[in-house]
Amino acid sequence: VEPQNSGLGGGAFLVHWDAETATLTSYDGRETAPAAATPDYWLGPDGAPIPFREAVAGGRSVGVPGTPRVFELLHAAHGRLPWASLLQPAIDKAETGFPISERLAAAIATTQDLADFPTARGYFLHPDGTPKGEGEILVNPELAATLRLIAAEGSKPFYEGPIAARIVEAVGAAEHPGLMTRADLAAYQARERVPVCRDSRVWEICGMGPPSSGALT
Repeated sequence: VEPQNSGLGGGAFLVHWDAETATLTSYDGRETAPAAATPDYWLGPDGAPIPFREAVAGGRSVGVPGTPRVFELLHAAHGRLPWASLLQPAIDKAETGFPISERLAAAIATTQDLADFPTARGYFLHPDGTPKGEGEILVNPELAATLRLIAAEGSKPFYEGPIAARIVEAVGAAEHPGLMTRADLAAYQARERVPVCRDSRVWEICGMGPPSSGALT
């Protein structure tokens, strides 16, 4: 219900404390660059950095998503409820719809370039181009179908099946196309990382290590 902040197409960091074993584990599900991205990926033909808006909007800025795989890894290690049951509330929301919150309405109204992308335009804007507002209902049957597939089969269809093919197609066909391939998606692995910890007075403070910057800063 806050697609501007989260979703299957992004990444995640998770810090997990197991009280029974007094074990702290962190999980890295951050997006990664496609394998074809070289050091000059963000440079234009003249060798200068490409303009910010051109870099941000479109397929070029899309990383290989980590969210489905890192949650699957976390569930395999620590999950107690059935995997499919955890996805059901999101499936219900996507299928039956939810009212746009004040926060999401503000994001729709202020985000540049939505009108330049047909899928986003059809989902977030009215036919006349005005933004959908607080309280209007958003329904997303395509997301519900994706979540049902992940609920039934795990993350594999997302990374190796028909969803992967559609992701690569969308990234490659977008404005400022990206270089992501199906091999990039199939090769993605979420990983356990060593947390960053330090003493502070009587406490030991711990958080996510690299590639996150959070606990370091």
